Amino acid sequence: MTEPRVVYLTRNVFVAGRPPDVTYNPRSDRQQETEVRAYIGQPGKALSVSGPTKSGKTVLIERILPPAEAIWMQGSDLTSADVFWARIIDWLGLYDALEVSTQVATQSGRRNAVTVGVPKVVSYTGEQTDGGGSTASIKKGRRRNPADVAREGLTTLPVPIVVDDFHYVPDDVKRDIARAIKSVLPITHVIMIAVPHEAFEAVRREPDMTGRVWNLEIERWSVEELKYIARKGFEVLDIDDPDERVGARLAEYSYGAPFLMQQLCYDLATANGVLETGPRAVSLDAPDGDWEAFLQRIAKRSVPDVFQKLLKGPNPRGQQRIERVLSGGVRTDIYGAVLHAIALTGPKTTIRQQEIVQILESELVDAAPKGQNVSSALGHMAHIAEESRGTGDAALAFKDEVVHLLDPFLAFFLRWGTWLK
Repeated sequence: MTEPRVVYLTRNVFVAGRPPDVTYNPRSDRQQETEVRAYIGQPGKALSVSGPTKSGKTVLIERILPPAEAIWMQGSDLTSADVFWARIIDWLGLYDALEVSTQVATQSGRRNAVTVGVPKVVSYTGEQTDGGGSTASIKKGRRRNPADVAREGLTTLPVPIVVDDFHYVPDDVKRDIARAIKSVLPITHVIMIAVPHEAFEAVRREPDMTGRVWNLEIERWSVEELKYIARKGFEVLDIDDPDERVGARLAEYSYGAPFLMQQLCYDLATANGVLETGPRAVSLDAPDGDWEAFLQRIAKRSVPDVFQKLLKGPNPRGQQRIERVLSGGVRTDIYGAVLHAIALTGPKTTIRQQEIVQILESELVDAAPKGQNVSSALGHMAHIAEESRGTGDAALAFKDEVVHLLDPFLAFFLRWGTWLK
């Protein structure tokens, strides 16, 4: 008997922004899942998970500890330790109020009902009847310490706690959150997810935490790991990709970010009319065979916040910058020219300064800036990126004459955005 044909929807195969199912890559060679499971097997420790933006940190943890099996909370929501405890209490369905009720029988004459008391503290309700009988009820209530309630609940049901985007916890609250985390480690597991490794310093600095914080660093994805996403998705959607030519191309354009790879695969499939598994195999290509136009369309959707700051450069303090004319006739200054040169090296995330200088020599109509001028501009841009980093990693770094594009979305936009006109 022929097995029924399974139809997959493209939107459920290539998923950007939430955990994928069909195209999930466990990256088994890196033993990331093994590390997380080993941590869960030992009590008394916290686990910090760090790595580049959109590198699959949350997806990895959610795959092992879905929201139904762990208490998930967002770092940006933790405006105080009370919020931390309240989230635990709510998930466990506990109550932080205690009420005691007492009934008293008395003798009296006429019928009467009275309620006396302060809400949430003491209330008295009495009822009298002419027949000589009455009943009275006294209720007393008080609120319990939320931290005590939460810890007692976790002692009974030690559900793991996951704090996503830990780097968004306000700085003036991190110490209190760190102490709250420390107090529950003897009871349950706590996993903290953040972009920069240093986001967890508040926890590590707590007394007696030495050796009690494990670190798992998620590395940027290789082209082969990204190709896996296309391979698994194309397989269930019945898309033909000989020698994985399309998958490899999309992986190169994704700059080591699975989020971007999922998005590119989805956009290319739907642009070719593949909304679900079809009756016959199909091949993919860029719309009208124009890969550049396809990628530019995706790049236009969002401009990284730091981009305009990098393009503008530092405040010139009234000095007029030298105008640079590119071979295509576009006029800009040294910052626009350097960003243009970086874009032409793509898809790369690590570029040597000398490579940028060589591109400028061929791209600029007039004399190209000297190496020291390029180095100065790159240093200023790295400083701007550092100042604009917020609570995450800087989007761009410059060290030892090497530029590092740390934000895959910035790298993608520089390469394919039509920003230089």
